[in-house]
Amino acid sequence: MTTARTLEYPQPDNGRPPRRRRRTTFIVSAIVIVLTLIIGAIAADRIVDYTTEQRIAQGLTDYGEADVSVEGFPVLTQMAAGTLNEVHITADEATYEGVDFTDVDAKLFDLPTDTTHPIGTVDATAVLPHSTLDERAAEHANLPEGMTFTTVDGGLFLKGPMLGQDLLIGIDPKAEGRRAVVDASTIRLGSAEISVERLPGFLTSAISDIVIDLDFLPAGLELTDITATEAGLKVRLHGSGVTLE
Repeated sequence: MTTARTLEYPQPDNGRPPRRRRRTTFIVSAIVIVLTLIIGAIAADRIVDYTTEQRIAQGLTDYGEADVSVEGFPVLTQMAAGTLNEVHITADEATYEGVDFTDVDAKLFDLPTDTTHPIGTVDATAVLPHSTLDERAAEHANLPEGMTFTTVDGGLFLKGPMLGQDLLIGIDPKAEGRRAVVDASTIRLGSAEISVERLPGFLTSAISDIVIDLDFLPAGLELTDITATEAGLKVRLHGSGVTLE
């Protein structure tokens, strides 16, 4: 006599895994392979990015110690195209053509990997320290004896001794192409302040239209703005087709 439950017999094992399991294994393997390729590509790109930054920084050692960051991803395709989309360069101090700068911050767009070609566009800021201003003005203007540049209360001044007190001549800097022009605006002696416009021209001729020539800058760069800072004059530069040589 048998029970009501149908007898169950084991299915024959033909050595093949179920179809669903094979499909799952294939998908997982494919995902692992793709992820491995992606990670490998990213790692390779980061290596190229690092070596490119180091190469650019090494090429700038004649001007000073700089930090270089190649922007954008991937860098490999940019290198293959022969142009880096954007390179950010900063330096605490730099010297170009014998002229000292501080706080350099430059963005180079469309930088060719072939350095014989010009840079597409450059936007940069840098500070001309007071000592640099003194040197450049001495070459292109006849400043009164003992006068030097300084910053007082956020304004740019020429400073020198007179009658045992500090004579301060307030000046307004203006950007004119590849030069900075500073015009005297006020004169302070002690607590007294006089507008330059109220003084005879023969007394103010030496402190008017003082030119700080920046023709040594790379070809293609021009001044677009100038502001006084505690450290000197902060200049903003812009240009297209810029060459460093």
